[in-house]
Amino acid sequence: MVHGLKSGFWIRATLRRLNQNGLIAVIAHKGDEDAGSIFIILTARDGQTAILQEDDTSWHRHNFTATATESTAQQAMHYLERQKRFDPDLWIIEIDVPDITHPLEKELGTRRIH
Repeated sequence: MVHGLKSGFWIRATLRRLNQNGLIAVIAHKGDEDAGSIFIILTARDGQTAILQEDDTSWHRHNFTATATESTAQQAMHYLERQKRFDPDLWIIEIDVPDITHPLEKELGTRRIH
């Protein structure tokens, strides 16, 4: 059986840790305190954007490629708007990172405990 921390608790603890480590991390959308899904927007200084989506005990990374009509940030926002229609209780954290390719998801851990 999988147990875990409440979403709100995990979010606040993770934001504190990220901010203490020199990253700028904020809540972009507040979800359900107990069980909302978690999405993390990674925004690099060069304008590139990726999204991390909580997937049980790991993270799934969504990468975007800019087109002539849409930036990676616009694509990420459209993706998250679609997700909010399916799950209005989801959480979105936004983190400014120096390099979008750095695998931050390997350092985050998840709120799930086996």
